[in-house]
Amino acid sequence: MEINIPMRTKGTLSRDSLVNIYGNGNSANIKSALNTKDLTSLNSNRKSETAANTQHTVNQPPQSISAPSPKKSAPHRKGNGTQIAKGQKINIPVNDIRVGVGWNIQDARCQLDSSAFMLGANGKVPGEEWFIFYGQPASPEGSVRYYLYEDNPSLNDDAELDINLSKVSPDVQKIVISVTIYEAFAQRLHFGMVNNLYASIISDRDNKEIARFELTECYPNVTAMIIGELYRYKGAWKFSAVGSGFNKDLAGFCGIYGVELE
Repeated sequence: MEINIPMRTKGTLSRDSLVNIYGNGNSANIKSALNTKDLTSLNSNRKSETAANTQHTVNQPPQSISAPSPKKSAPHRKGNGTQIAKGQKINIPVNDIRVGVGWNIQDARCQLDSSAFMLGANGKVPGEEWFIFYGQPASPEGSVRYYLYEDNPSLNDDAELDINLSKVSPDVQKIVISVTIYEAFAQRLHFGMVNNLYASIISDRDNKEIARFELTECYPNVTAMIIGELYRYKGAWKFSAVGSGFNKDLAGFCGIYGVELE
């Protein structure tokens, strides 16, 4: 399966834009420009970015792509839930939860994005619509919704996933929560430039933190991180604190779960 949406692209998308981002060496692998319907759907979720690029149109592709502006940082939530360690698994006692993800950056060039892969029993997404991120912020059945702090400054974390576990499709056995760095390979960025990475699981019923996983190891040979996984177990849901890193570009990382970026 294929998805034509690069992470953190500014303005409307055209073939020339994608060549500028991914390089001329990859131009043969880049499809023609997305159609107007696709662009309208994507850009409606990123109004703030589109407004900054109003001179860009489908018929008049931009001459160049400006560097992304620094990402705002959220006022991080003070954790009071159960502190869990890497490799630990806990039961999730409620259906309605929020998974807040936060971080601090040491290099201003770093822009981080969180995302979720909703996987079937084979460890792959059933379809590209089950890859949840800022450009595709809701799952098909509405069980997962994604928010960024820069779009909603009332959040306590840099990114948030609102999840109703009772509504998750029976075809989905696991929800992988990840964090990636925008253009990590192109700009030689890595998680050694990031600290205080964490995930906080909050009950939506009473707004109390159930558990908190803080990653103390962020390595310079890592460009993508799996923070944790929500998974089904004997009719219930559990959370596993994974904390594993990968040295892959965005396309390689997404390919692990069956999402192809072109």
